[in-house]
Amino acid sequence: MIRILDRQDLVDFMHGAAIYGTGGGGSVSDAMALMEDALKENLEFKMVDPAEIPDDSMVVCPYGVGGGVKEEIRKRFSSLPRLTRKEVAHLGIMALEEKLGREIYAFVPGELGAGNSFLAMYMAALMGKNVVDGDTVGRSVPEVPHSSFTILDIPITPYVIVSPFGDVMVVTRVLNDSRAEDIDRFMAVASGGGVMVIDHPIEGKKVQDSIVCGTVSKSIEVGRSIREAHESDGNPLEAVLESTGGYLIFRGRIERVEKEGREGFIWGRTKISGTGSYSGRNLEIWFKNENLVSWLDGEPYVTCPDLITLIDPDTGDAVSNWNIEEKRHEVAVIGIRAPSLWRTKRGLEILTPKYFGFDIPYRTIEEKMEGQ
Repeated sequence: MIRILDRQDLVDFMHGAAIYGTGGGGSVSDAMALMEDALKENLEFKMVDPAEIPDDSMVVCPYGVGGGVKEEIRKRFSSLPRLTRKEVAHLGIMALEEKLGREIYAFVPGELGAGNSFLAMYMAALMGKNVVDGDTVGRSVPEVPHSSFTILDIPITPYVIVSPFGDVMVVTRVLNDSRAEDIDRFMAVASGGGVMVIDHPIEGKKVQDSIVCGTVSKSIEVGRSIREAHESDGNPLEAVLESTGGYLIFRGRIERVEKEGREGFIWGRTKISGTGSYSGRNLEIWFKNENLVSWLDGEPYVTCPDLITLIDPDTGDAVSNWNIEEKRHEVAVIGIRAPSLWRTKRGLEILTPKYFGFDIPYRTIEEKMEGQ
């Protein structure tokens, strides 16, 4: 069954997916602008259940790769003519369909986040195709290998990289997804900070068992709960916690943000002083685009693969690491259990603190919260 998503569904999706974006995953404002462009063109947003994708169809995964680069690098490309997102998308789709010799049936988001997931939805609408109700992570993540496709050894090739200037690279062979990540990042840096990637062509019959299913519709549900809390003078933070099944892990005021852009990522730490029942305590969060590791009073606390998201308690909106330094009043920090695939042996090899160089054993958020 194909579900047609209306404007309200899309807006609810963005706000819900931003919660799962854990500080990254693209911005709500960028997604909103893209949505308005699409609706002005009367594009239709169609979502397909993974179980109903035709076995012999072709599904691909589009997303943006990029982040921080030094200002001098960005200035080098400021005079180059830039294509619209629509033009970039067309170039990538045409190049990949030509290489595959097959028409693309649907697009599956590479991660769950307001901007990057909406990019897949936009590309589907642009081409008159479907977006899959699911994604390959169940949250936002910093690197290409952080994907169900990596866990399940689904080939990334052939895939395409398209720069905002119209450069198109078709990659037919790559050592592994980590190597693909290096190539994509180098292209992003060489393009002033970002490129579009379309990868992991997969047959429809394999999709349901290869992704985290139902995350688009779940995000719509979360966003709807926030909106309805506002409409009924309810509590947006409570709505987020109830709809996600999440935990309130801290509440406080942002005291300091340390961050820098390098290698196509935003790296940093957010330091929060507790308020209310957390008064006198401190939380520190390390992020690489997304929030990944936290310490409560200097001791390891909630970590990836479980989700860590900062929330404005008054609005229920997620706080982005791209403009977090602008946030100076109180925030709530919530944690959400990671999808089960990240708690498998392979998942725990590629998305835990040790992967990022921290000598911290992973303990589930349930264990952490029950142990308090």
